[in-house]
Amino acid sequence: MIADIDRHMWRCSAEILKRWESIQRSDLFISVNVSPKDFFFIDVFEQLKKTVREYDISPSRLRIEITESVMMNDSSYVMDILKKLRDEGFIIEMDDFGSGYSSLNMLKDMPVDVVKVDMKFIEDTDGLSRSSIILRNVLNMMSQLGMVSLTEGIEKEDQFRSLARMGCVLFQGYLFGKPMPVEEFEKAYQIK
Repeated sequence: MIADIDRHMWRCSAEILKRWESIQRSDLFISVNVSPKDFFFIDVFEQLKKTVREYDISPSRLRIEITESVMMNDSSYVMDILKKLRDEGFIIEMDDFGSGYSSLNMLKDMPVDVVKVDMKFIEDTDGLSRSSIILRNVLNMMSQLGMVSLTEGIEKEDQFRSLARMGCVLFQGYLFGKPMPVEEFEKAYQIK
């Protein structure tokens, strides 16, 4: 069922993006999950390409979010699909980097634009702990590899400031907003 649910979410997201475009908000994007199982049960490339064409939106606005585990099975097959998606204009985000299977060798070859650093690395951002040292070096490495870093789980202002000083580019967490229905999001951020 996961493939059916994911395809449904891709279409819903594309519909929202189209509506936002109609009110001159083509600067907004939505990240959608692509499950490891999607790669083996459906033609991910064709389905995503079909979705953006059906709703006539830029592929860069429907961002593709994968986890590291996607690469664990038949990585060359998945890598080829991700490269085709990037060539089509989709932005590829790797979620939860550092949560389990992180391999620098894999990261070196993956066609990834945005790396979402797992929130467990931000527990201590004083600059002295091992987590903090690893985080600072991961953020620096992302920058040097031409990837955008996004840190998850930001709940406090001091975390945000500390991570910004370390070079993080994008942030996600309750400090900025909690998950909410699209109608509440549009009202809260005055998207009309």
